[in-house]
Amino acid sequence: MVTCVLAASCSKPAPPTLVPERVSVTRIDMTGIALDVAIGATNPNTVDLTTSGVSSRLVVDKSHDVGTVKLPSTILLAAGKTTPIDVPVELKWGDVALLAQLAMSTGAIPYAVDGSLEMGGSLLHVQVPFHLDGSITHAQIVDAMMNSVTPR
Repeated sequence: MVTCVLAASCSKPAPPTLVPERVSVTRIDMTGIALDVAIGATNPNTVDLTTSGVSSRLVVDKSHDVGTVKLPSTILLAAGKTTPIDVPVELKWGDVALLAQLAMSTGAIPYAVDGSLEMGGSLLHVQVPFHLDGSITHAQIVDAMMNSVTPR
């Protein structure tokens, strides 16, 4: 019986559960795109956990990998609670021609954010994945193109 209690107290904590809540475009222009990603992280353990970083990868129109951003982020996830996490994602266009190509479309452009929350420590070191979908309106793309043109 004592061995069972000791074994339970020495077991590794369970990773948190991530619930993607929202993603929104905060800026889009000729230089790049910025998104705000909101995630709820629930720690099911009886001990606090600490994050060590967040990574997010943006894919536009199902085939254009815009890039990945990695942010060192130390956030305390309180035991038995849900902690809101806001992840700013700012990426430069690797190819501005992509923005022009997207402006030629007639509808909203879908995007996906795939990422992971890194948990690190002596008892646990895991990456917990998350995924969010959204879309950029045609008007946002056209505005980004039009704002890049300066009158002469």
